[in-house]
This record gives sequence, C-alpha cells and structure tokens, in this order.
Amino acid sequence: MDEAARWFEEGVALYEKGYYRRAITAFDKSIAIDPAIAEVWNNRGLALVQADQYEEALRSVNKALSLSPGYENAKKARNIVLDLLNNQKTAPGPAGTPLPKVPVATARKHPRIVVAAVIVIVVIGIVAGGLLAMKSLQDNAGTTLPASPAAALATPAVPATTQPPGSGPEGIPVGRGQFVFNDSLGNADRPITVYTYRPAAWNQSGPVLFVMPGAGRDGLPPRETWIPYAEQYSALLVVPEFSQQYYPGDMWYSLGNTYDDKNWVPKANWSFMAVEHLFDYVREKSGATQPTYFLDGHSAGAQFVHRMVTFLPDARYNRAVAANAGVYVMPDYSVPYPLGLKDSPLPKNRLPDVFARKLIIMSGGSDTNPNDTSLANFPGAEAQGSTRFERAKTYFATAQAEAAGLGVPLDWEYYVVPGIGHDEAGMAGPSAAMLFNSS
Repeated sequence: MDEAARWFEEGVALYEKGYYRRAITAFDKSIAIDPAIAEVWNNRGLALVQADQYEEALRSVNKALSLSPGYENAKKARNIVLDLLNNQKTAPGPAGTPLPKVPVATARKHPRIVVAAVIVIVVIGIVAGGLLAMKSLQDNAGTTLPASPAAALATPAVPATTQPPGSGPEGIPVGRGQFVFNDSLGNADRPITVYTYRPAAWNQSGPVLFVMPGAGRDGLPPRETWIPYAEQYSALLVVPEFSQQYYPGDMWYSLGNTYDDKNWVPKANWSFMAVEHLFDYVREKSGATQPTYFLDGHSAGAQFVHRMVTFLPDARYNRAVAANAGVYVMPDYSVPYPLGLKDSPLPKNRLPDVFARKLIIMSGGSDTNPNDTSLANFPGAEAQGSTRFERAKTYFATAQAEAAGLGVPLDWEYYVVPGIGHDEAGMAGPSAAMLFNSS
C-alpha cells in the first residue's frame, strides 16, 4: 500500500469512529501525495459535511467530479450538498439543531484503492420547517468499491453561483482551511479556491505569505509543502488556486491575462491584480494588520511572480521569490513582449521602480536538464538559455546591465541552491529563509 492509500484508509477509519476533523486531515494528506484520486476528494467532502462546512464540502465534491466527470455517486452527493446549502440559506433550523449522521459513500475502483461494491444509503437531515429529507445513493452496478468510505464529491470547479462575489469564511481558522474567493473588483465570474494555513502562534500583526502554485495549478500540494515554514516563521499562509477551468492556459495564469491576443486587458482584470484584491480580503477576514505580504512562486508559479513584480511595480509585496522559472520576461525594451518589455504594459519610466523592489531569483543547482519535457523549448525561450538554470542567470544579468545603463540601483538578488533540481519541496526551505531572514 502506498502512502496516499494509507492516509486514505486512515481517514476512512477516523470517519467511521466519528472523528470527522481528523478524517479531513488524513484525506488532506492523501491528496497532498496524490491529488488525482476522485474517491479521496469525495470522502473528504462527506467528512466536511459532518463538520458543517458545506461550502468546502461542495468544493471537494466538485473536485472529485472534475477528476471523474461520470462519477454518478458524486453527482448525487453534490445535489445533496447543494440542498443542504439552499436549506441553510432559506430555512435554517433552530440554533444547535444537529445534522444526522451521514454514512460515508464508498469509492469506485482505483488502482490503489479497491474493495467490495456496496449500496450506500446517505441520510442527511435538512431541518426546514421540521422536514427531514432522506436521500439514497447507489453506486453503479458492477463497480468495485472500497470497504470503507471513499465516495464522490466534485465538479470541475465551484461554480460562481455557489458564492456571491466577495463572500467567504468568517475568519481564517487556525490550522488548515480553504474558501472560494470571487474577485468582485476583477473577474467576479472566475472563482479562485484559496487554501490557507494559520499557525497557532500567528497573530494579527504577523506576516502574510502568498504562495503561487506551479503548472498543475492545484493549491493543496504547495500548501502542504509550505506548512512547516509557515510554522517556523509564524506566517499566515495563503495559496490561491487559479484553476484551468476558469484561468485556462498560460494566457490567464503565468502571463496574467494582460492581453487577449488583440487588445490589452483592463488592469483590474489582470490575474496579477487578484492577488492584491485577495490580500485585502484576507486582511479583512483575519484581522491582519501588516500593510504588505510576502510572495513566492516555483516553476510556473515563479513565472507568475516575476511578471507580477514587473507589471505591478506598486503591488504591496514586501519581498518576492521566483524560483526555477522556465521562461522570463526580460527587463529589456529591445525584446518584444511577452519575452521582453517592448510594446508591453510597463512604461519605460517605471522600470527603475521595478528594479527598486526586492525580487529574489533562485535556481536549483541541479535544475539543468535541457530535455526536461516540461521545459519550454520554443526559439524565444531557447534564446534565454537551454536550461532553467541558464535562463535565470540570463534574467539576472540582463537586469544588472539594464539598471547600470539607466544609472539606477537594482534591489534584486540571485541565489543558487546546490544539489536541488526542479523540486518545489527542495526549494521551499531556502526560499522561506530568503523571504523572512531579511538583511
């Protein structure tokens, strides 16, 4: 049994004992190892229902369905969660009314999670004028299921209609948390799932850290990677997930939705601006008093970060780290956008402001494979170097030359982490040290 399956089964066992929050934690650990198992997301959602976290439960159900669109059990489970949400909004029961126990639905066959097929009866109490609704879920005939819970929750992503713009949790909980952010000041119809971690030692005057996910876009694995460093530096960790459904391709994520092939997009609708808007939201909900935040990204996340630093020179980040990016926008007005600043949204007179902000470029010393299948290899990227390591050096050297030519200071730094390849887990500790141990 691999680690993902082990945590899955532990979550199932905890659920059956009624330890729902501990079950959620176990499912989170399974997902951090392998985020592509629909059954784990489904069971996590059912545990969230028991914890009265219906919005998050819907997110898990939706994620399960995005991984397995034909998952009938998940479709039915999603309807039940939506019923709970609707009844909660329109006809709430008396304070303290308990939700009847919901047996965890069993999962479909997975290479690592296999058990006998069963019929699952899900009983969910919906108190609405004394009405108790009971619904039955039955797995597809012939489906092989785990003997313990692992059922079905999710659709591609949480529809914008499940949460009005600007809505979210009342506060950021201690430990792990998540919510859906609808950017009412930007792209309100493109929800962002936000994963958080709040150390018990964090207080409202403590730092806020944003970590941008890589090419996979899933926010949960980077959150898990960064939890030890959030604890170490007592930082409120915020990981926004720009899903492929709502932020498709490089245009919407690593390029920040700055243009749409024909026209420049209004600045308020840039994906980069969502971080600024989310920061205000997090401050409001958590009570954080710091006027600035820390910013980190690895790989595609680093592409997002260094472009945000470039095109939003007034953004409120304190220090930013871009680690192991695959391709850069060179701070050079002789190179056409998006690989340089020629005809870009950044006026020439703002480049000194960009250079004056603290950007830390980091490379894994072993991120040197020119044949990495995830490495961009089109001519413009190759002109920056044949590997990520070489491209980072080119980027920093270009900044040094341009700053010298303008006669302005450069507050950027470049560091190499020996022995580390294209590995966020290996880069996270050194990146955190550079962010928080400022000289």
